[in-house]
Amino acid sequence: MKRIGKTLIVAASLLLAACSANEEGKAKELVTEFYQTHASNRPSGALTLKELITFRRFLSVPLFDLLKDVSVAQEARAAQSAAELAADPDADPLSPLVQGDLFTGNPNGASTFRVLQCEAQEREASCSVELIYSDAKLQSPAKWTDKILMTRDARGWIIDNIQYAGGNAPMRSGTLQDAMRTLLKRDAAPMVPLAPAAPAAPAK
Repeated sequence: MKRIGKTLIVAASLLLAACSANEEGKAKELVTEFYQTHASNRPSGALTLKELITFRRFLSVPLFDLLKDVSVAQEARAAQSAAELAADPDADPLSPLVQGDLFTGNPNGASTFRVLQCEAQEREASCSVELIYSDAKLQSPAKWTDKILMTRDARGWIIDNIQYAGGNAPMRSGTLQDAMRTLLKRDAAPMVPLAPAAPAAPAK
């Protein structure tokens, strides 16, 4: 009886390990497809209607609603800025709510990506993703690791949040959801700019 009990325990453990590996594979597949879509579209700033439709299938309802609300707020801000400029051509236009790519920790976006590791539990999963941004102006490429946080709904695994890598400017810290809530709460100052401001010229 003891031998049978041990055999059942081993079999159950192997089954759980196989299920976990299968779910991790599904999570990795979703994240890979998300970043492939991201590379094809290269979103910048608040998402357009077309971009919202494109990324909808990857996102949880709460995250999608936040991104949609920010897009609506940006449209209202742009309309307000246009009205102010029409009334006073010398007025300064309002800065956009979001500058740069909000799906990555680097507002400049990413040139390439690599999914490093995924972990899956019953209702939650996460994937660490190495991202690299490079262009002709950089002496060396910028490399960082963001974490994709997932949950489940009727569609299977879906992205619920992105945990930014953090670091020196212009890198973002915190999470995508928190950043969106902050923007909607204050509806004022833009997110971290694409690059640090240039130092002022010395007085002559």
